[in-house]
Amino acid sequence: MFELLTRILLWLLIGTILWYVFSKFIPRVYLTWLGGIILFAFVILAFIDPTNRTVGTVWSVLSLPLKPLGLVFFLLLSSLKKGAKSVDGNLVLAAVLVLLLTSTPIVAYWLTSQAARTLAYSPAVQRPVDFNPASVKAIVVLGDSNDPADPAYRSRTQVSSDRDGFTNVLASRLFFAARVYRGELEQGRNPLVIVSLGSQLGLNASQEARAIAIQTVQGILTSAGVQGDRIVIDTEGTDLYSNAVAIERILTPLGYQKETDSLLLVVPLLNVSRARATFASRGLRTLGLPTDQFLFQLDDRRLIASVADLVPNVDALALTTRVVDEYLSSVYYFMRGWLVSPI
Repeated sequence: MFELLTRILLWLLIGTILWYVFSKFIPRVYLTWLGGIILFAFVILAFIDPTNRTVGTVWSVLSLPLKPLGLVFFLLLSSLKKGAKSVDGNLVLAAVLVLLLTSTPIVAYWLTSQAARTLAYSPAVQRPVDFNPASVKAIVVLGDSNDPADPAYRSRTQVSSDRDGFTNVLASRLFFAARVYRGELEQGRNPLVIVSLGSQLGLNASQEARAIAIQTVQGILTSAGVQGDRIVIDTEGTDLYSNAVAIERILTPLGYQKETDSLLLVVPLLNVSRARATFASRGLRTLGLPTDQFLFQLDDRRLIASVADLVPNVDALALTTRVVDEYLSSVYYFMRGWLVSPI
């Protein structure tokens, strides 16, 4: 009941903020009841059909002013409210400062490092006291999302191939999963290795692209010591929630017991809390194995960062956006009812 009430309050807060923003640019005479009906219809749809992809797409647009670059655009547009000849210098200065801070490498590294350190010591990645290694039935490797339903899908800075939906980052996770699998094998256990590849491919991937991606993943895993008959590849899930649903669908016919069995999640450190909470919402017990960890610290022999760390660049902006995206994604997942409890 508390979570439902919190979600409702969050939706109302977002609706109020959006109404305020729209009223700044659109004369109130045009903000009729039709706009309010559309807004509330969107909120109701989010509760009635939480898997509706339109809601995710609309959220990615509505949350744009909360992200660094979106906030810069909002401030610049606000400065032009009275026309190009009466620009509000304070708003322009604020936009420049936001862009400067969020695109400076040392700031981006610090924010990411702080988020990573916080998560590294959180219960999401700590082994539970009552965790039984013998209960592990599968090692799950999650790919990066390429779909608008995941608010964080645009935050990736790695180059992806539209033809095979494959990245070097995913390859590193596969090798890490293979190492974990070999460790399990040495302990006398032989879990499945499930790779959620649909998030890398997206919804519009051709059959040829899917076949190439599946063959590539199988080749990497088998060459790294994973038995071919223990590899399962999911191409249906396109975000964390649909990945959890797809993996639940895969495991249920294989006799997976939600009360006693568990999974090992190979997932980026910044996403591990949301991933575990999302899987828990489907009744899947997990232990997070974080990858893609970002740490930044100054060398003991130097007191200041290098010059390159102080020069703004687009990669630093993308990194800062990724951190912000993860916080927004956690809020979004909570409001959709995809998390067991607020993060």
